[in-house]
Amino acid sequence: MKRRNDAIDIAKAFGILLVILGHSNGLPLLLRNFIFSFHVPLFFILSGYFFKPQSVRNIASVGLKRLVMPYLVTSLTCILICLLAFNPGAAWQATIGTVMSNGGTPYEMIGTNLPMIGAIWFLLALFWCRIFYACLKQITNQALLISFIISTLALLVGKYVLNLPLGILTGCCGMVFYAMGDYWKNKMKEPVNNIYLAAGIIIWGICVWKAHVDLALFECSLYPISMLAAFVGTHVTYLVANRTPKCLKGLLTWIGRNTLLILCYHTITSYLLNFVISRLLMQHGIAITGTASLIISFTLGLGLPYLHTLISNRVKAQ
Repeated sequence: MKRRNDAIDIAKAFGILLVILGHSNGLPLLLRNFIFSFHVPLFFILSGYFFKPQSVRNIASVGLKRLVMPYLVTSLTCILICLLAFNPGAAWQATIGTVMSNGGTPYEMIGTNLPMIGAIWFLLALFWCRIFYACLKQITNQALLISFIISTLALLVGKYVLNLPLGILTGCCGMVFYAMGDYWKNKMKEPVNNIYLAAGIIIWGICVWKAHVDLALFECSLYPISMLAAFVGTHVTYLVANRTPKCLKGLLTWIGRNTLLILCYHTITSYLLNFVISRLLMQHGIAITGTASLIISFTLGLGLPYLHTLISNRVKAQ
């Protein structure tokens, strides 16, 4: 039996922690640019790393269970939170965001200022990305090149024309990164050329300094250099993950293996903060600052999934 690659799990752990941090208010611009330069592409790339040729029907079936169902459950929970907070307007906005699978508020010509559902937009995007890429692999040996073309067109359409519902367009945007992961897995065992790595890190640094990348908003300046930088950021994260101290491996591996659960709870936590916790604290004259919000986000975003897994394991053991 092939041993699971812990470095992949740890790299995913770094990614999901950056997702939580990246959604905090008041981040310095350079730190935000650093996070957004690769944290979402990282998950597309690492998902593509595990791509195996199979029927589109099987991929869709697994995706409905592992991606679409968590998306729907989380979205409905967020809508319910809004209703319980006596905020039907926010519930309606969350409903529209769910249908559109908006992770941000893109300013395209048609559908400007559409409501968003939050970080779980990624789940539907990955669902479509996997299906589209599997279809592509069945008809061509140039999947990486064609994925790049499709992603480019999707970014342009999303930015300048309109966004499509159900995360279809963001799924197309992620295809180039998914294809990078599929290509990368066959090259991982080859030694890293330090000159190429250093050049890549310099390019990544330039993109952090000058570019703005946000797939949910169809933003990718310094394109296509930013795409290369996103891969370099993922590769560097993987290299760092391989050198993680033993004292941290257990925790980070657990986080990496539960990124989907953490992503869903992070989205729910954001709604709790905005519509429940902040309102209750304001009644006592307490305002949630950026630091306090960050502490609550990490505490609930990691604590709730941990309780979830504890309860789930106990139920299974009975």
